[in-house]
Amino acid sequence: MHKLLQRQLKKSGATVDEKFLKLVDEAYKAADEDRELLERSLEISSQEMRELYEQIQKQAAEKVAQSQAKLDRVLFELRFEFFFYSYDKDYVITYLSDGVENALGYLPNELIGRKFTELCTSETLNKETLEFIQEILNGEHPGSRIFSIYHKNGSVVYLEVDSYPLYDNNGKIIGAEGLAKDVTKSYLTQQKLDYLSNHDSLTGLLNRHALYTQLEYLMKDSKRHRESFALFYIDLDNFKAVNDTLGHKEGDALLVKFAQLLQSHARVNDLVARIGGDEFILIYTDVNKQKTQALAQKLIASINSDIVPYYKEQKLSASIGIANHYPKDEIDIQDLLKNADQAMYKAKNSGKNSIAYF
Repeated sequence: MHKLLQRQLKKSGATVDEKFLKLVDEAYKAADEDRELLERSLEISSQEMRELYEQIQKQAAEKVAQSQAKLDRVLFELRFEFFFYSYDKDYVITYLSDGVENALGYLPNELIGRKFTELCTSETLNKETLEFIQEILNGEHPGSRIFSIYHKNGSVVYLEVDSYPLYDNNGKIIGAEGLAKDVTKSYLTQQKLDYLSNHDSLTGLLNRHALYTQLEYLMKDSKRHRESFALFYIDLDNFKAVNDTLGHKEGDALLVKFAQLLQSHARVNDLVARIGGDEFILIYTDVNKQKTQALAQKLIASINSDIVPYYKEQKLSASIGIANHYPKDEIDIQDLLKNADQAMYKAKNSGKNSIAYF
């Protein structure tokens, strides 16, 4: 029996029989066994919890280490494609990450303290770019932009630049910061694809697709600024004879030479296109009827002096049809080209080597 109970019974003078004492003793023993069982269970559970916690800690540490390793690899790879930068409101470079050496060939300390505009090509240093930079310094984020920058070796590198305003601790804009990526290879590839999709592969002139696009814009601009333009539809007479007698290689050389002649007669805002085998379009902008006639006579004289003499046996010449477009004209591109084409056939049917107006 439990000693404390025995003392209490003795002190009180109570008498109990053997059966009662036996039952009490068994109850105490059972309670001790339950307590010991509970303590052992708690001890086992506590040990399992500690082991589980240690296991979770270990797994978490391993995942953090793996993530850090991945991040380190990514950052290491990115340094070959990107670099971080910042500059103040005077365009003076204040920070460059190591990746700038891979992009531009300079170490960061070679450029920090210099104005980044010193590195920009004339293609970049234009009004639109300076307005773009000013928007950032005014607290805006106009998005990314392509900058052409001189490499240390003198070559041109194209950077895709994303800039954000840079603030001091008081919330005042003190410059700009951002990320730059070397996109020279993809940029030049895209430029080449754009060129090929809009230019004739033989002569380098605008192709039919590009001509239609430019004409659409030109017709809208004509109405906006109240300016006329003239469309010359030019066809080389007896071009087939050149191919048949001299071969296609010589025929191609003639087309290239003729394209160069047309370009030499075009001004900055004029358009020159090749839309067929030996069919060309020359558009003179901002002209009146008198100017158009003078330009047509000058062009036919140049053809007869610079092209025709080399193909006397083939009797080469050119027929030109002209359709003038005026701001008040309600006409579409197809009709304008059709009118010039009809005028060209009129010139051809009248004896070739001549000019006809629609």
